[in-house]
Amino acid sequence: MWLLEAEKGWERVKKIIHRLKWYIKIAFLFGKLSLQSQMEYSLNFISGVCVELAYMLIKLVYLYVVIDTGTKVGSLTSDMVILFVGTYIFMTGIWMMLSGVNNIPNAVIRGNLDLLMTKPGSLQFLQTFGKFNFAMAFPNVTVGLILIIVGWIRSGIQLNFTLVGTFLYYMLGGILLTYSFGLISSLLVFWVTSMHAVYNMYAALWDYNNMPMELYPKAIKRIGTFVIPIFLVTNWQGMAVLGKLSGLELVWGIVFPVAVFLFSRILWKKGMKRYISANG
Repeated sequence: MWLLEAEKGWERVKKIIHRLKWYIKIAFLFGKLSLQSQMEYSLNFISGVCVELAYMLIKLVYLYVVIDTGTKVGSLTSDMVILFVGTYIFMTGIWMMLSGVNNIPNAVIRGNLDLLMTKPGSLQFLQTFGKFNFAMAFPNVTVGLILIIVGWIRSGIQLNFTLVGTFLYYMLGGILLTYSFGLISSLLVFWVTSMHAVYNMYAALWDYNNMPMELYPKAIKRIGTFVIPIFLVTNWQGMAVLGKLSGLELVWGIVFPVAVFLFSRILWKKGMKRYISANG
């Protein structure tokens, strides 16, 4: 009997893996099509990159001041701050790349989801991964990765499997949170009349990660960790490899991203029940 149950369980696992591979393949195809469509108007792509680079320079001014003065941020040295700022910039690039998530309010208002509903596959997947904004993402992801590497080396963090694996794991958690938080804020279009205030509030919360959480008072750190856990997006990676997280905080960084993703999935289903197509 137990052999039969094990075989059934293994078959279910293989189906899940096969479906996951299919979604990953389709996501790469969507990305390729998005890049090709953006490169059709190369001047627009280049101008978008240049504009984002200009904003990048403003972000880097703060980092330059910290490095030049050797200022410590809480228990973090100026070299460690480079790692945190790099993670923040990288995650900002991921957020900007997910144009399908950010475009949900327009798709709902204009009834653009009607066409996607007729296609095979998950509607949430088709909407959120159907388009990517590489012009906005490229400068942030590139500069972010460079700063992460530089910060890692200058901070004297060992380059071993455990620390690199820990950093990458919490980086994946940060990407999952970036997707989930963006999805939740966009889905509020089903319950609020104006998304302007929602986006302004979310952008303000996001900018709290512009510098490490060690900069803020203890009360703000607690709120940003357990009440409105925005700090988990860009701080947990560096804090984990530097050994500055408690056991509870390490577990919280594992459990919370999955919980938020599941909540965003539930919110998506509830929102779709409220969706009224262009055909009524």
